[in-house]
Parts: sequence; C-alpha cells; structure tokens
Amino acid sequence: MANILGVDIGGSKIKMVLWDGEKVLKEWKSETANLENLKKGLDFFNRSSGSPTSANFKVGIGLPGLLDFKNNKALFCKNLPQFNNVNLKACFPAGVNPNTKQSYGVGVKVDNDAKCFLRAEIFAIAGKKPENILGVVFGTGIGGAVSISNFKSQIANIYYGRDGWAGEFGHMIIDKNKSWEYLYQQTKNKPKEQEKINAIGLANLINIFNPELIILGGKGANLLSAQGVKLLASYLLTPKKQMPRFIKAKLKDNSVAIGAAMLWS
Repeated sequence: MANILGVDIGGSKIKMVLWDGEKVLKEWKSETANLENLKKGLDFFNRSSGSPTSANFKVGIGLPGLLDFKNNKALFCKNLPQFNNVNLKACFPAGVNPNTKQSYGVGVKVDNDAKCFLRAEIFAIAGKKPENILGVVFGTGIGGAVSISNFKSQIANIYYGRDGWAGEFGHMIIDKNKSWEYLYQQTKNKPKEQEKINAIGLANLINIFNPELIILGGKGANLLSAQGVKLLASYLLTPKKQMPRFIKAKLKDNSVAIGAAMLWS
C-alpha cells in the first residue's frame, strides 16, 4: 500500500498523518482549523517528501458535519463554518512531472470525522472484533458513527444512511428542545451536570442500537463515574442485559486522521 496522507479537520485543530497502512510515519498538527493552516500542513509533508505539490500523496480527509461526497466539500458544518462549500480537493493541487512535463492528479476522498474515528478504532482492536459498535466523539461538538454486523458496507460495516449523514448523535434532542451537543457545550465547566447529560445521551443510543461496545473519543471524552453509570442504567429497560462495554480511543488524537487515510484501503 502506498503512503496515504490522512487529514483530520476538527473544530479546534488540524491533524495530519502519513500512514503506510499499518503505522504513522510522520505527523503534523495545528491548534487552529483554517485553510491557511491546511496549506501549512500540506507544505510540511511536501518538504518532507521533496515534492513541490501534493501529487505524491493520496489524501483522505475527515471533518464534521454534513458532506457532499461527490464534490468533496462540507454542506453544513456548524462548528467549522469557514469550511462550508469549500472544495477540499482543490486544496491539494495536482503536479507536473519535471521530466515528461505531463500533469498528473492527486486522489482526494472525504468522510465525516466520526466515521473516520470509528473505522480506525475498529482497526486498532486486537483479536475478534465486536459485531455491533458505536463511536461517540466528544470534541467541540458531539459526533457519532455506527458499525452494524448485519449491515455490510465497504469499510468496517459503517452505516451511512441515505445521504451519508447518519450518526449525528449530538443533534439528538435531550431536554426542552435542546440538543445533546448544545447542553454538552453549555456544561463544559460543570462536570457533574455534563456527566448527567452524557448519561442520558448514551442511554438513548443504547436503547436504539443495542451495541456490544461504545468507543469514546475526543478531547472531552471521559468514562462515566460509578454514579454516572448508575444514572445511565436507570434509563435502560434491562440494564444488566443492555449495558455495553465502554472504552476510550486507543489511537487518541490520531484516530480521525488514520481513519481518513483508510478510505484508500
């Protein structure tokens, strides 16, 4: 497998990795997500490869929101409005062979960041993998993805829905017309209140999807305390049978970028 450039465009950062199909060879990070820093990251890998353009790389990009897969852009990204309607493929220009003078293109694929997250984390699970898994990403907002055993898709059985927009868990209404994501953001400095909100959101997901495993990722991801688990259980129909296993992401802040690179697997 040729080396792939995996790009994670998050609400507050850009992370890029060079991925060889098994491990990260090189990585770069910016603490601000904008087009200027996207170019800086690309320049870093171009200098490393000795190439003046991104044409040496296939590129996979993960970013939050509702995506236009055909045209490689975000239609609606609430927490990254600066990327709405940006043609991401155009950010990775083609090159010209210095010997033949012929131009050549670069492949770009995009996907929702939470789907990239779950794809990579499933890859990282050693041994027999659970058949029904949810990924929940607590970053600037809340993203989600679903891997279902009896739904066979091209990569990791991840469910996309009609337009590829399935998994917007954060926009589930939790309380008085307020979404999980909104309440999560409003309680960022109130950990006990935030845990209560998260317990309700996770219980809803368990009741809907009946997962074996839930993988938590993102800078705001925390395993529930004993009190939080007790609260979550109170919202389930049969807690002992329904309660899944919870783990935190193994690949940490590289999950989305690796999962984006895996679009080329």
